[in-house]
Amino acid sequence: MSADLPDAEPAVELEEFMSAPSQSTFFLRIALISVALILGLGLIGQFGLNTDDNLAVAVEPIQSSVLLCPEPGVGVQAGSRVTAAVVPGQPGQDDGAGEVSLTTLAGKESARARLTAPGAQTEISAAGRKLPPIRVVGTGSLAPGLIANQWSRSPRGQGRGMASTPCDSAGSDFWFVGGGAVAGRQTRVVLVNPDSFAAVVDLVIYGPEGIVDAPGGRGLVVNPLQRMYVRIDALAPGVATSAIHVIARTGRIGASVDDDQMSGLRSVGTEWVPRAADPAKHVYVPGVFPGSGARVLAIAAPGDQDAQVSINIMTSDGTFQPAERDQIIVPSNSVVSMDMSTVTQGQPATLELTSDQPIVAGMRQFFGSRSQQNDTAYAAGAQSLMTTAAVSGLPIQGATRVRLALTAPKAEAKVKISLYPYLGRDVVSTAVQEREVTIPAGSVKWIRLNLNQGGDWFTAVVTPLNSAPFLAAHEVLENSSFGDLVTGYPWQALRTQVLVPTANEDAALPVQN
Repeated sequence: MSADLPDAEPAVELEEFMSAPSQSTFFLRIALISVALILGLGLIGQFGLNTDDNLAVAVEPIQSSVLLCPEPGVGVQAGSRVTAAVVPGQPGQDDGAGEVSLTTLAGKESARARLTAPGAQTEISAAGRKLPPIRVVGTGSLAPGLIANQWSRSPRGQGRGMASTPCDSAGSDFWFVGGGAVAGRQTRVVLVNPDSFAAVVDLVIYGPEGIVDAPGGRGLVVNPLQRMYVRIDALAPGVATSAIHVIARTGRIGASVDDDQMSGLRSVGTEWVPRAADPAKHVYVPGVFPGSGARVLAIAAPGDQDAQVSINIMTSDGTFQPAERDQIIVPSNSVVSMDMSTVTQGQPATLELTSDQPIVAGMRQFFGSRSQQNDTAYAAGAQSLMTTAAVSGLPIQGATRVRLALTAPKAEAKVKISLYPYLGRDVVSTAVQEREVTIPAGSVKWIRLNLNQGGDWFTAVVTPLNSAPFLAAHEVLENSSFGDLVTGYPWQALRTQVLVPTANEDAALPVQN
């Protein structure tokens, strides 16, 4: 992640990787992708599944998965890597051949890696060099359970901080809650087009006073195999808190948001803003980490009516409604923020938000003391999980600890935690230090993940053992004499299956010979 960019830079930057295809090829590919999107409706993803009872469908393993890692290695002195794994034991992994390829889009630097079996893990190191975006493509039996992660660490200097983000699926609709455009702070939207045809993208920015009038964020053309940066300070100057809706009107993209803040020449926070769940009337914010700094909750109501939101706090002691900050009114098409540290009181927590109108939410977390801020991390609005979730690339080193926050929002949940150590590129790893955990209803379990063997990183997998929903988020914290470094984010469910409509003969239709 970039600590700072010169003020003279334009609002939108473009990196070219390939020349654009011909116009006829472009429109042919648009037609083909439209058909594919129609056939692919109904993906089982992180936000659950809604089906029409009158529609006959079959549940089948996914046959392809495309993940995008936006910006490996930029501005990092000490370490940066993209990691990938295929979580074993998922439906469809026994159905024939499959492969996973990790490749950089064309540019000055290039790198590649691959996976050839369930349980295998790999990495691309970007330490000391800025790589183009990395496209992770899984096909056949290795598409189900494919995950990837981008992680970076810089312990000192202008780019000081630790940051990470899941490499998310290419898509057409993304929400982010976080980022701003005040003195010393820079937020960028990073758009990556993984395909050989152009994508047209709109950015809708919500601020405390409503939707920001930002025509420069509409109709952005992200050309084939290119990356585009859009600076929020150019589109929405002076907006301290924002929610960003990224919409691909044609094609598909990868969308990410990074947020950097400086105090003079010193970095006081660098992090990727995790993707938030789509607008809903019931939203959880897991991954509120312990610590003494501010915990600034931001809620956006992207509709024509004000939202009345009630807030519950879940901790290790159970669920309670705070005496203060238990109700909030969010004006329509606006963002409201408030510091929740006085009610979370330095404990790991999950927030439950119930609204009469659809909302999106996120939280910016500050680490350090009142006199010296060291780093920031983000939590994002999420929906509860019913299936396996996992994260790769969790670092192993002496001064670093990894902790997992598990929440059972409704009923007692039972899960199994499995750790898969990284043993080398494309080497199959087996689960170690497996344990079962029971999470009392309405509470948070805060669990240290210690891997008792060597290596640079590991993959953690949480598998449900009963039908109760759960939430998961992790924190990576490195103790440092220069100030602690922190990163982490809520987990998403593995993508493993898709709904496929079934075709039935209709006797009422005439048949022509």
